[in-house]
Amino acid sequence: MISFIFGVVWFFIKAVVFLGLITIFYGCIRLICGFFYKYDKPLKDTSSLKKGDIILTGKQSIFSSWYIQISNVLTGRLEHRFWTHAAIYKGNGKVWEAQREGIIETDISKYTQGGFMMRAFRHRYLSDEAAIDSVLNFCDEANKEGYEYGTFGAGFYALSTFVPITCNFLFDNKFVNKKCSMDNAYFCSELIVDAFGKADFPISPYKGWRVKPADFITNPFLKPID
Repeated sequence: MISFIFGVVWFFIKAVVFLGLITIFYGCIRLICGFFYKYDKPLKDTSSLKKGDIILTGKQSIFSSWYIQISNVLTGRLEHRFWTHAAIYKGNGKVWEAQREGIIETDISKYTQGGFMMRAFRHRYLSDEAAIDSVLNFCDEANKEGYEYGTFGAGFYALSTFVPITCNFLFDNKFVNKKCSMDNAYFCSELIVDAFGKADFPISPYKGWRVKPADFITNPFLKPID
């Protein structure tokens, strides 16, 4: 009986891995097709930005953060493939973002002068300065507390993307949610989702670790900034 159960479990694991590899291969093909999409309306004038705006960054090359681009083309439209990182505008040319070294404040010139494309979004219903400041204060506190980059959450997000959707129930359990929703570790888009959530202005019905940068494009709470 035990050997039978083990055999069934092992077969299921191999099936998931096989289907996952097929999914990744399909994603690579779509990414190559996405090479022909050129984003021609990047944000160039940052003077229109306001505190609390969400900024997406990326590069034209399909080799730039290709693993995130594969996730983008598997779960969204090809023209959304570029957007591999998200930050939140602090004001005065500065952004808060989650990077490998933790939650940091960065000069926006890193992106405007670094060969990146940019686009920005603003909360449709949030204009109160105090509320926006509370969103930014969350990032400030995360920086002061030395919060880490959410590698664990980012890894599980990638797995849930590459594993066939019919098997995503594997990630819908308390153990995974507890491990990925760590209060002291965030990846880029997770930081933004949690910052708005903690300020009582949630922008996603999902846990932050389930939201990638490109998801902000179709978020009904956000409007694009030209």
